[in-house]
Amino acid sequence: MKVAWLVIALLLSFQAAAESLSLKVMTDVWPPFRMLTNNGKLYGLDIDLLHEVEQRSGYRLVVERAPWARGLAALQSGRADMMAGLAKTPERERYINYLEPAYMACAPRIYVAPDSAPLLTTYQQLAGLRIGYVLDSAYFEPFDSDKSLNKVAVNNESQLLGMLARGRIQAFVGTDCQVDHELRDPSKAKLIAKAAYKPASHTKLYLGFSRVGDHAAAVERITQVLQQLRAEGWIKHRAQYYGLESSGLFE
Repeated sequence: MKVAWLVIALLLSFQAAAESLSLKVMTDVWPPFRMLTNNGKLYGLDIDLLHEVEQRSGYRLVVERAPWARGLAALQSGRADMMAGLAKTPERERYINYLEPAYMACAPRIYVAPDSAPLLTTYQQLAGLRIGYVLDSAYFEPFDSDKSLNKVAVNNESQLLGMLARGRIQAFVGTDCQVDHELRDPSKAKLIAKAAYKPASHTKLYLGFSRVGDHAAAVERITQVLQQLRAEGWIKHRAQYYGLESSGLFE
């Protein structure tokens, strides 16, 4: 009887240890960082990065797909542990612990119909346009905090391409990493182009942990892994595999 109880106790302790090494990671589709195969399996740069972090850190990363805003809310409440592809903002820093270094950088751009692209040359010309954006995303200032603009929020950037093509919006703000990847499709490139106006900013992307709960050990270990991956050139190699470049982050 004592042996049976000892076995049960050991099994429970092993289960508790495994759970303590499991981290819930929220994400959503955002090509080429997170894409879906025909059978619904996630792949892309962020998924490769998370898999490599899992292999090297000893932590089991359980990836759950949800709309971006819902993922951020889960991080804020502590219902999730971690996210990838995070832009840094003062508001988010209150509930997200960002891991250094950043692993990628993208540039915010305005996208419009091709005939309008060379004509939109200043930020002020956005006034009066119906502009799409992804809910709870961080792009650039003054756009993010500008309440005078006519903004339309959606769940992901892929929706914005369709809305612009159908004339439901006149412009949208997106990141060149993602939208330019979509515009490799000639059918989309016929309908959408980058405006001549180019915001003078770029957005670094980070791994980040919820500040709710004790993640100190995981933060320390995964930060070490992230630094190793940068130093080895692993991230640069995988980024180039997906057609991504990031000036200034890989030197």
